[in-house]
Amino acid sequence: MLQRTVHRTGLVGYRSRELSAVGVPHLFTTRVGLGGTPMDLRESDGRALDALRELALAPSGAPLLSMKQVHGASVHELGMALGALEGDAWTSSRADLLALVYTADCVPVLVASADGSRVAAIHAGWRGLVAGVIPAALERLGVRALVAAIGPCLSLESCEMGPEVAGQFERAGLGAAIHARSGERPRIDLRAAARIQLERGGCARIDLSDRCTYLHADELPSHRREVTHGGAARAGRIGAFIAARPQ
Repeated sequence: MLQRTVHRTGLVGYRSRELSAVGVPHLFTTRVGLGGTPMDLRESDGRALDALRELALAPSGAPLLSMKQVHGASVHELGMALGALEGDAWTSSRADLLALVYTADCVPVLVASADGSRVAAIHAGWRGLVAGVIPAALERLGVRALVAAIGPCLSLESCEMGPEVAGQFERAGLGAAIHARSGERPRIDLRAAARIQLERGGCARIDLSDRCTYLHADELPSHRREVTHGGAARAGRIGAFIAARPQ
C-alpha cells in the first residue's frame, strides 16, 4: 500500500515502500497543494515544486521533465531524446532528472531496477494498457528483478466501459481485469491490468494505491467526474515522478 505523506506546508503526496527500499527518489502527487489549497501540477509554482521534490527525497532543483502524452506505447529515454516529444513512458538512468507523467484517471506506474540504477515512469490509460505501454517500457529498461508501484487511478467500481473496450482487453490478454454482470456494462480493473503486465514483465514486488480518482475528490482530480459527468471544461492533473538512485 502506498504511504500518504504531508509536507510541512500542507502539500500531500504518496510514496511507495518498495521503491523507497531501493533508494529511488519518487512521488505520486495529489491535488492538495501548499496550505492544503487545490493544486494542478501543470500550473504549480516554484514553491510547490520545491515541496514536491522534498517529499520525493529528490535533489533540490532537479528538473521535472514531461512529454505530450498520446495514449499509446511510445517510450523515450530521459536525457537522450531531443525536441518536443510525444509518448507515454520514460526510462532513465539519471539521478539529476525527474521523469514525470501526468494523470487524471489513467494509471500512473513507477518502476525501478533492484539496485535503483534504472527507472521508468509510465502513463497507462486503458488505451495504453491494451497497446502495451507497460511491456514496452519494461523492455526498454533492459533489466530484470524489478520493483514497481501503481498510483491512484479509476477504481473497478468507477471504471464502467463499453463491450468494445472489454473486447480490446480480452485481445490484449487482459481478460482477467474485466468484470461483467448480466444486464450491466462491463467494468475494467485498470490496476489489475497494470499489475498483470508488470508481473509478466518480471516485477515481483509491486505496491498498489487504494485511492480512486473518481471517488476521492478531496485529494484527486478525475476527468470522468469533472468533465465527462460534471460538465467542466477541463480537469486538473496529478503526476508521478521518479529518478535513478543517487550514487
